[in-house]
Amino acid sequence: YLTRGRARLYATLANGRVSLIDFFAAPCFIGEIELIDKDHEPRAVQAIEECWCLALPMKHYRPRLLNDTLFLRKLCVTLSHKNYRNIVSLTQNQSFPLVNRLAAFILLSQEGDLYHEKHTQAAEYLGVSYRHLLYVLAQFIHDGLLIKSKKGYLIKNRKQLSGLALEMDPENKFSGMMQ
Repeated sequence: YLTRGRARLYATLANGRVSLIDFFAAPCFIGEIELIDKDHEPRAVQAIEECWCLALPMKHYRPRLLNDTLFLRKLCVTLSHKNYRNIVSLTQNQSFPLVNRLAAFILLSQEGDLYHEKHTQAAEYLGVSYRHLLYVLAQFIHDGLLIKSKKGYLIKNRKQLSGLALEMDPENKFSGMMQ
């Protein structure tokens, strides 16, 4: 269970490529699918910032947790929220231009005002070509939202970047992820 911080979830594909799947922000469960389905292949989790986690040895606690109706109810609610978030994300990927989606992605993945995701993984996650991603990043630099540095991109105008991201989420339901 993630009690503090933000993290990313990765999967290693059959061809050996590593694919970015999702982002997590505390408080949230991590590994709930693996708890329910012991044959499910585990995924890699990487901290974006300092994280605090509570972990239980699954082998010892799995039977007890899977027979606890209150815990299972909480887990079902959590899974339904994650599913809803994924549906909204897929809809946004189809309905909004890359400018808005990249702004939200930068805010999700940044570490202390520094964005440094691999371009190939970002393009894959956003469902766009590498070239299109670079074009929009260059546009953000030109418009004064980002500054290119050796370590990645510094967020220069968080307010304007947030404005672009919030065009997809006017009710601000997912702002907790974009700290």
